[in-house]
Amino acid sequence: MEKETLYRLSNDYLLSPLKFGDSFLVQVGRRYCKPSEVIRAHAHVGFYELTVVVGGKGEVSANGEKKPVRSGDIFVSLPFDVHEIKSDAGAGLEYDFISFYTENGKINDEFEEIIKRSGSGENRIIRDEKIEHLVKNVIAEFSAQNSPFFFEAVTNSLSLLLIYLSRDLKHEKTVTLNKSESEVLCYQIMNYVDTHLNTLTVLEEVAEKFGYNYRYLSGVFKKTTGKTLSEYYHRRVLETAKALVLENKKKIGEIAETFGYTPYSFSKAFKKEFGVSPKTLQKTD
Repeated sequence: MEKETLYRLSNDYLLSPLKFGDSFLVQVGRRYCKPSEVIRAHAHVGFYELTVVVGGKGEVSANGEKKPVRSGDIFVSLPFDVHEIKSDAGAGLEYDFISFYTENGKINDEFEEIIKRSGSGENRIIRDEKIEHLVKNVIAEFSAQNSPFFFEAVTNSLSLLLIYLSRDLKHEKTVTLNKSESEVLCYQIMNYVDTHLNTLTVLEEVAEKFGYNYRYLSGVFKKTTGKTLSEYYHRRVLETAKALVLENKKKIGEIAETFGYTPYSFSKAFKKEFGVSPKTLQKTD
């Protein structure tokens, strides 16, 4: 789809994120899409991303849940989302983007609480001119990196962006109130699992995080969703891994290691889930 893009400016540091204070910049740039252009599904491994719509309209999805966006909307992608963007057939879509993570403990704690109680849906879309301007500022700084105080300008912009984002997400509505308590709990659990795919060592950690006995929590999850918590976790891991395989930016062994598999066990689980080995899928894509 690259050839269809009208304009693209991208500073890509996926393999070696740039450190600014206690935050890390993974990507930042701008993209103007042609009508009906699709930025195919890709995984965000361990970082947040903002898609800041500056013109036109389209559709942004996280983990298969699609949301329409228009100028002024900011779509928030969480760690380990599988993310896709579609430009409108008539208006096209223009957006800035920035990907990042932080070692700021206080901000991380805020984000953890937000992740725990929110999810996809309307909570992912915010509108904040301050954040929009800060993203533009960072893009401008990278267009003139030899300018005096480049490092300080980007560091301060990222710090402010994190603060404003935390405030915005905290005040967004959480899951709808007409859901039963078990549905709300399972929604929160799924969202927590989605954003901690590579850090969960045992699923009992989820129960501890939410203050429940694991056996009880697992029973509620199965009764409410029709799947065991283990089934849900492994499915989401493999879906995310599949997106990484299709991106073809990492070796199969590296992807396996990211999610705690050996190359053999990863290939076996992948083939069982998708009917094809990861190496075969990567070659035929």
